[in-house]
Amino acid sequence: MPPVITLESPFAHQVFHQRHPELFRRLMDAHPYGPDERAALEALLAETQKGTISLADDAFDRDTWLDWDRRHFGKPWAKAPFLWAESYFYRLLLGAVGYFDTGVDPFGPFKTAELRSSTLDNDYAWLAEQPHFDAALMASLYGNRADLGFQLIAGDSAAIHDQLVADDSAAVREFFQRVAPVAVTFVLDNAGRELLSDLVFADHLLTTGLASVVTLHAKPYPYFVSDATMTDVGDCLRRLRDLPGDSGNRLHEAAADGRLKIRTHPFHSAPLSFHTMPSDLAEELSRGVTVFKGDLNYRRLVGDCRWDPSTPFADAVSYLPGPAVALRILKSEVVVGADDRPRPPGWETAGTYASIQMYRP
Repeated sequence: MPPVITLESPFAHQVFHQRHPELFRRLMDAHPYGPDERAALEALLAETQKGTISLADDAFDRDTWLDWDRRHFGKPWAKAPFLWAESYFYRLLLGAVGYFDTGVDPFGPFKTAELRSSTLDNDYAWLAEQPHFDAALMASLYGNRADLGFQLIAGDSAAIHDQLVADDSAAVREFFQRVAPVAVTFVLDNAGRELLSDLVFADHLLTTGLASVVTLHAKPYPYFVSDATMTDVGDCLRRLRDLPGDSGNRLHEAAADGRLKIRTHPFHSAPLSFHTMPSDLAEELSRGVTVFKGDLNYRRLVGDCRWDPSTPFADAVSYLPGPAVALRILKSEVVVGADDRPRPPGWETAGTYASIQMYRP
């Protein structure tokens, strides 16, 4: 494995020193937090920017985090691996605002606002037409691109494919057509529009017979602001019933007869890569094909390291127990399997490029 990315990276430093203060401001605007919660958030911000990593003696999940520790407790935050530090930061944030006592999702207002958006029905008007495979796949990839489905249904896909630094879409289509029907597991990323689009892809796979069963793996608790929990999956399934087309009703029927399942696993909020996933999760991901969604899952999939972008994707994920598809908008420094076309500085983190990558053992 290449060297791990730490908080000494300029990009990681920006996340902790610029994005996190803005996040805390939004949280305190969205919730009527009292002096205790506000003080806890301020203390957490100060600790993660200048202090050392600590684990409370009375933490309810102390044993879990000791198991996930890689000798980081007691050391400066600035020296910690970026992925590990981000994950632990969000665990501490939930504790600071009392989530584990109240069950109130601190990011809930942001997710609710997106599902209640007045433009959502118009943005998904293209669902009135049954999307073909490419449209459903690309919708799941780009998630919040409101015009994407229309462009693909109309056959205008050249510009969209040009934004891909790795494009295995043809291999993904061929795989599903060759092995259908296959069990499909989605390791979900964001709630809201992205999850709605993931559900559209899941519906397409089930409706066309490409998938025998679809299992959606959500986070066990609120994580990285917008990551989907099991509650978010339910909210998005209900919202999908109100959008054009019949995907929402079909998915409810699929859930009723066991073809659509919703699961979680504690490891989905672990600060570690999937290289160290427990055996029960590995066994589940070995059944059929797994679709890993989003940037965070990509970092966990290949390892949050300073990879040479030309490293073959298959080399980075050869430990996986079965076939996999990675759909990801590039928002971090971790890239493998990229083509050699010239791109502007900062292309890895700009959020304007994407990748579709397929692994077959």
